[in-house]
Amino acid sequence: MLSKPGKQIAILWTIATLLLGGCASMDLNPTSWQLPTTGGGDPKEVGTKAWWKKHKKKAEFVPGEGFRVAGQEGYFDQEGRPIQAKVAKVVKPKGAGGLLNDVAMIETMDEVKTTFGMGPDATAARAAFAKGEELFRQEKYADAAEAFDEAVDRDPDSDIEQDAMFYLAESYFYANEYSKAVSQYGDLLEKYPNSQHLDKVVRRQFDIARYWEKHHEYDPHWVMTPNAFDDTRPWFDTLGYAIKTYENIRLKDPTGPLADDAIMATANSYFLRGRYSDADYHYNLLRTEYPQSEHQFEAHLLGLQSKIRKYQGPNYDGTPLEEAKKLVKQIKLQFNVDLSAEERERLNTQLAQLNEALAERDFVVAKYYDETEHFGSAKYYYAKIAREYPTSSLGTQARERYDQILSLPDHPTTQVGWFLKMWPENAERKMLQQVPLLEQQPDVQMATRPQTEGVQADGNTVYR
Repeated sequence: MLSKPGKQIAILWTIATLLLGGCASMDLNPTSWQLPTTGGGDPKEVGTKAWWKKHKKKAEFVPGEGFRVAGQEGYFDQEGRPIQAKVAKVVKPKGAGGLLNDVAMIETMDEVKTTFGMGPDATAARAAFAKGEELFRQEKYADAAEAFDEAVDRDPDSDIEQDAMFYLAESYFYANEYSKAVSQYGDLLEKYPNSQHLDKVVRRQFDIARYWEKHHEYDPHWVMTPNAFDDTRPWFDTLGYAIKTYENIRLKDPTGPLADDAIMATANSYFLRGRYSDADYHYNLLRTEYPQSEHQFEAHLLGLQSKIRKYQGPNYDGTPLEEAKKLVKQIKLQFNVDLSAEERERLNTQLAQLNEALAERDFVVAKYYDETEHFGSAKYYYAKIAREYPTSSLGTQARERYDQILSLPDHPTTQVGWFLKMWPENAERKMLQQVPLLEQQPDVQMATRPQTEGVQADGNTVYR
């Protein structure tokens, strides 16, 4: 019988031959690999192609064992090679992609492993698992990992495999090889999403992700800076792997006790690095998907800051400002009892700043129309600013400028008007001319400067 290193070398040679395209021509039964047989017949002939060709039609297939030939002890595979261990082949699904995931390739490799005594064997798996447990208790985690890895290979799709995958990951964890541990935990949940070890796996993943995140904060590196000496961290992009692990926790255990913690940690990480759009997305995810989370208050406040900080100025989209105003009102309503006097004052200040920023956006538009002598549109925006943001600093300027341009024509005059009148207008243009302009709408007209003041419930002054 070949030793374990000898088996591994033979298998590697076989894999190399398969990858080089020699599947059809290679001989998987060299005489030096033949296992000893007993019973009738010449031992030199049993297991050869000629012998199998003579006995194949009379061979009887026994499920889980192999082919049985009258007059010979033991079992043989479909090529007539002696089988040392019981067969429990698992056919992998098609479509996984790649040569090594091809069904024919997988079956061939299973046969090769079986030939060298490394195929599925529940007895060998239990022995390897027991050995791994003993080594684990002795804190020999590297040796325990090898034993559990063998148990995984020897009894696929079984309870032993599930437990062995978990303790293999645990061995990596206690050996401080966190990248291997996270990868193995992920493999376990990929194959057994409802594993009995789910809660502990998620806790381990969260702790490792938090360690990676804190390590990056303490000693930040560029994502492509290699890590060749610290087994506790990935080779590249420590923080990126931490974020990915947080995301996996939410996806694999969305109703678990750490799902909201993982989302909050992800949002905070993005916020601290100035990625406010990503932070806003995750704060909003926490607010909407986990209403009972203990992080609700912080998710509202930091979400508000994310919206304010991702706004890029008056020449860009003002949606973040509008969303921020709604969030301020929601905070006041939902956390009315929890807000301190200082927090209330800060929210009022932020609301005033939001109104100022929104007024600035409209003022930039009004000024553009004003300078291009499209006074009708300019009047509309000046009136809008004065009506909606009367207490802002730009509200006064808007009212003053509105009064100054009130008597000016709505549209600029053109020097080629006589020329344009010479050409008939098409039907489409006539229809467009019948659509009233914004400043012609009765609810936005502002014929004179408002003189009457009123006070709304939120404290803003309204002109009537």
